[in-house]
Amino acid sequence: MTTKYYSILEDNQLILPWSKDYEAAQKKIQGDEKAELATLTKSGFNVDTLGSNNEITVYTQDLLEDFMDRQKNSSYYLDSAFFLIDDFEKRLKFNDAEYLRKLYLCAALAQKNAVTQKISWMINLAAVFDDIDKIKDLVSIYELKGWSDFDYKFMETLLENPMEGPTWDKRRVTLHFSSIRYQQYFEMAQIVQDIHELLNMTSGKIDLDKLQNEHSLELLHMSFQLIKFFPDNN
Repeated sequence: MTTKYYSILEDNQLILPWSKDYEAAQKKIQGDEKAELATLTKSGFNVDTLGSNNEITVYTQDLLEDFMDRQKNSSYYLDSAFFLIDDFEKRLKFNDAEYLRKLYLCAALAQKNAVTQKISWMINLAAVFDDIDKIKDLVSIYELKGWSDFDYKFMETLLENPMEGPTWDKRRVTLHFSSIRYQQYFEMAQIVQDIHELLNMTSGKIDLDKLQNEHSLELLHMSFQLIKFFPDNN
């Protein structure tokens, strides 16, 4: 059985004691853009004695402004987010900010995972809508090509509640598919579930143990920034 501990790395120094409770690490990340999340996966050893069965991983936190600067001239994913933000506001009269936060997180995770254009569209639509008929309408309006009955059935299943990832208390199971096609769908499901978990940053109840895609742990500070830039009352 494995156990995950959390800490914060800053200027190559651990500044928090290792703890299974990630609340202190999460608060530090929210308030300090230089803070990096450090995780220690322990298996069979005392946490104070690092052995061959322990693994430390550091997740450098993305900043919203850096993501925008890096991608604004060359990112299909960010261009798609900007298009949808404008179109949803005009076509659907969206008047809350949650869809903005969702689409920025979609763009960031799609970019980090280098998903295909079709999978990127599926992530965007599944993150924003919970109605498969609305998604079908938008696929037709946007003239998106290559969508199959399998895609719609997969989306319909993905939209079933609860749309959240599992809590891990044992060694994670790694699934390998014989076709890269299905591996991409598996990763898409993880990304969509992670986006819903990252959105819980608004209430401070985000559960780091439920984040499944490793890149999601790099977006904690960005998620907090998105709340400040796009609050619900705007």
